[in-house]
Amino acid sequence: MQLRGREALSPAYFAAGKKLLVDGVPDPGVARGDTVVLTIDSQIQAMVEEEINTLVRQWNPVGTSILVLDPRNGEILALANRPTFDPDHPVQSAHQTQNLAVQAAYEPGSTLKAVTVAAALELGAVRENETFYCEKGRWKYTPRNTIHDAHPAEWLTVTEILAASSNICTTKIADRLGKQTLSKWVKKFHFGERPGVQLPGATAGLLAPPEKWSDIQMANISFGQGMAASPLQVTAAFGALANDGVYHDPTIVQKILDARGGTVWEHAPEGERLVRSATAKTVMRMLEDVVHTELGTGENAHVDGYLVAGKTSTAQKAGSKGYADGMYYSSFIGALPARAPRVVILVSVNVPEGAHYGNDVAAPSFSRLGAQIMTHLGVPRDDGKTPPPPKPVVVAAKQMEAALGVLADIDVEPSLPGVEERGSGAAAHPKISTGMPDFTGLTLAQAVDLAGRAKVELRATGSGVAVSQDVPPGQVESGRVVQVAFAPKK
Repeated sequence: MQLRGREALSPAYFAAGKKLLVDGVPDPGVARGDTVVLTIDSQIQAMVEEEINTLVRQWNPVGTSILVLDPRNGEILALANRPTFDPDHPVQSAHQTQNLAVQAAYEPGSTLKAVTVAAALELGAVRENETFYCEKGRWKYTPRNTIHDAHPAEWLTVTEILAASSNICTTKIADRLGKQTLSKWVKKFHFGERPGVQLPGATAGLLAPPEKWSDIQMANISFGQGMAASPLQVTAAFGALANDGVYHDPTIVQKILDARGGTVWEHAPEGERLVRSATAKTVMRMLEDVVHTELGTGENAHVDGYLVAGKTSTAQKAGSKGYADGMYYSSFIGALPARAPRVVILVSVNVPEGAHYGNDVAAPSFSRLGAQIMTHLGVPRDDGKTPPPPKPVVVAAKQMEAALGVLADIDVEPSLPGVEERGSGAAAHPKISTGMPDFTGLTLAQAVDLAGRAKVELRATGSGVAVSQDVPPGQVESGRVVQVAFAPKK
């Protein structure tokens, strides 16, 4: 609704007493909508698009998603899916138009073990260094059901249970909570409800009420089976642990501006505390062992120079008659830097070919992306070394032309990453180093783009091309406000 605005026509025109236009002409001064500014970081999005293409080439999955979230405020910095589609061309199937990151529902698998452990620690049901017997990888939990571990073990601490991803010992922890309490805590992390994100079709997932759980279903849910969630739900829940126990609804809209550049709405994150800060920090410290110890199942997620707290997941897919042989949902989710997370990254891959463990399929993508994003954000390395300079990304020049009634008076277009190539048909901008640019002769879109690059705040009046500015070109401090007047081109 904000983008569309409302329908409006200017009066019909007359010449020599005759009506030239029967119904008038669209009036952009009335009909245009607001400008929606997204939380997407275009450089991180470019990195994610490149990495997800690498995933598809290597593993040929049925589908895959990558999400990058800022856990401090719930802002989505990047989101990509495959399969996807080009709006300029017809789609081959409706499946291509799905936003898998928010619409797909899958069993989150071992990722949920972090939630089970967090609940048990918060309630005092377990201690961090308490040991459990893991039955050497095979445990007959009910007369009809046996629980297996991919990595058989005997005695493990709670930290080692997460590192080795033991289903058996996670079940023993859940047994101390019971069905009602475990259900309460899974819901507390917002599973089973639609996330408050401004994207259509976001799923609530599937989570049966605890009174309908069988004994084996309680065990399954403790390690992420027998339920379903979207990649976005999993990322947001993990983000709460990465944010000292405070949950933020994920958002993809940063602010909304009216036609004159005034702020109509701005994202103001309101956090919800799920667990104590001490509990969240403990779980995150335990999750470091997933990546940084020999026992851990996520060694391929290692990011040079940084501590990573994360969790692998290799969830077998459900079929018409139980779980399907050879079909897995492989994923890795992690936060970095682990002790003061700036991003949470989820890489999820649906039915990869050639391998299925999360450490083999998803963790390497996390590693590559994590390194690039830390460099891009300028995050100091945990080992004290100087990070390498970011690699430039070359993108095509942007077309600034727009049809009458489409271009608003104020256009906030995020700069694309890297060095812009300018062909003969592209609109050229003046070369800027630092300081106030000369906006004279530029269209509004060009001026806004240039102001963003120069790190000055442009306040526009009128429409057309720039004819004057109240701050002359030259050296100014970053963030300086400049009033630019626009008039129709003569």
